[in-house]
Amino acid sequence: MSQVQFRIVVGSYEHTLLCLSVSIPVKKDEKDVREAHFQPIFHFQAHNMSIRALDVCRRYLVSGANDEHICLYDMQKRKELGTLLKQQGSITKLVFSDESNRLKDDNTEYLSHKMGKWLLSASEDGTILLWRVKDWEQFGTLKGHKAAINDINIHPSGRVAISVSNDRTIKLWNLMTAHKASTLKLRGKITLGQLPYFCKFDKKTGGDYFVVGLSTRLLLYKTREAKVFHIFTFKKTLMCIDFLVIDQHQYLVVGMSDGSIGFYPFDPESLSALEPEDDEDSLVSNIGEPEFKLQGHATRVKGFSIYQEKDIESGKVLTYLVSISSDGKIVIWDMQKRDQVAVYATSERLNVVCTLPEYIEKADTMQSTLEKAEAVSNDMKDKTDEESEEEKKELDELVKKRKRKARKQRKREKRRLMKVQIEK
Repeated sequence: MSQVQFRIVVGSYEHTLLCLSVSIPVKKDEKDVREAHFQPIFHFQAHNMSIRALDVCRRYLVSGANDEHICLYDMQKRKELGTLLKQQGSITKLVFSDESNRLKDDNTEYLSHKMGKWLLSASEDGTILLWRVKDWEQFGTLKGHKAAINDINIHPSGRVAISVSNDRTIKLWNLMTAHKASTLKLRGKITLGQLPYFCKFDKKTGGDYFVVGLSTRLLLYKTREAKVFHIFTFKKTLMCIDFLVIDQHQYLVVGMSDGSIGFYPFDPESLSALEPEDDEDSLVSNIGEPEFKLQGHATRVKGFSIYQEKDIESGKVLTYLVSISSDGKIVIWDMQKRDQVAVYATSERLNVVCTLPEYIEKADTMQSTLEKAEAVSNDMKDKTDEESEEEKKELDELVKKRKRKARKQRKREKRRLMKVQIEK
């Protein structure tokens, strides 16, 4: 494998969507001086207000904004499919379900790409809508929150979802029945008055744990018990969170307000040492320093997306993390080397990001601009040749008709003259 190629889509406060194709050389040694290459695919104003949510599955991209619209795009055909407009409020989160089957071609399995059957959309009106992806029909409405929803996440099984809201509650949902399963209230010393902004199921244990992120606190829950297991405190403000598994080790990845991204071990073995206590004060501890940290932005990290692909022949997994900030920079990190490999500077305040395989746009279904131009030119030439041949046939037929008419007219004139002579 000489290079890794994938696509990055970012949404901005300036209402635009930007898609980049990035090619990253897989360097064999330090003498290799090849650099990553970016190729813009599209850049346009997708909404009338700031874009707040993005997600991608199969060949579909969805974007949501403060204009209350959810826009659908076919990334293979590069066209907009339509708009979903059922919620009365800014769209705060869009999440596809993540079934176990993965997209793959002859050589590569795309581990981070979803093949979702369902889309969940959350709004400031307090509702979550469940959409069926195959026909974009609304399958159900999850009602229960009384304020804006800040985040939603789907359990690895695809049967349960979790959401957090400004109404200071955590809700678990049964996606099979589209009904609420339970409600957890966030009050007292647990939150210190902070609102919940993020929620995520862990990946390595198959969703046995989930975390809820506040401004400077992280609440750890066991999914089956739905009870606070531990509380971690941070010195900086949390901006985004997710889980990442590298070489069988799971990390809690946290984007911070100072532009850094911290990686904290989050394996069942490390969590077993945390014994839950009835006393709330004993549940709290400072999370400490991360195992390692990435610093690529001057200001708050607004979001990041994890891209993973596996070489089927060798079994090697390549992992890249793409982070964005309101400083306008897109930074790509090689997680094997824990180092920055590429930076793309935009002139916009970036807000959300997602990644997808280059393979989505299949070569056999797409034509380059030159190929299209040549096709049009050849089509016009063929059409002109056909028209010329048709015109020639019509002209020959017209000449023949005129000749026949002229012969008939001469014969009639000859018979008339002969008749006159006989009568004389």
